[in-house]
Amino acid sequence: MTATAVPSARAAPARRLPRRARSGLRTGHVVLAAGWTGLSLVMLVLPASVLVQGAGAGFAVPAMALVGNGIIPFFAVGTVLTGAALGIGTPWGLVRYRWVVAKTVLALTVIVGSVVLNTGWIEAAAAGDDRSLLWSLVLSSAVHQVMLLTATVLSVEKPWGRWRRA
Repeated sequence: MTATAVPSARAAPARRLPRRARSGLRTGHVVLAAGWTGLSLVMLVLPASVLVQGAGAGFAVPAMALVGNGIIPFFAVGTVLTGAALGIGTPWGLVRYRWVVAKTVLALTVIVGSVVLNTGWIEAAAAGDDRSLLWSLVLSSAVHQVMLLTATVLSVEKPWGRWRRA
């Protein structure tokens, strides 16, 4: 009996970004991600310093509002957009590798968590003198920091490999 090889349906070659564009996009992605991580650390230090020193809420809470609502969103959205562009324009893809999917989920989770939790807590902290809100902000910011650092480690180590095709 003869086995006839069925030609496999090959996918069209992935669109690749030119070298300069890829390099510029990657540099922008790294700068935005580093900025986001640093600003997330600021969001951890500000409420922690008020809790440790017992004073300074008059400065820290408005600073958290400025950083959390005015600056971080640009870095967060920029990081996600440049990451998506790199995924589309490079062989890594958007959902081809598990580490890319994990990184994307982490980034989007931090964004949603910041919008849902931190924004309300910062506004409530500005309106009153409830120290438990500062603890909530410290804990939330610490979790966000760990998630962003985990995304950084995933970028460097690139674990787990590709998804298996069904």
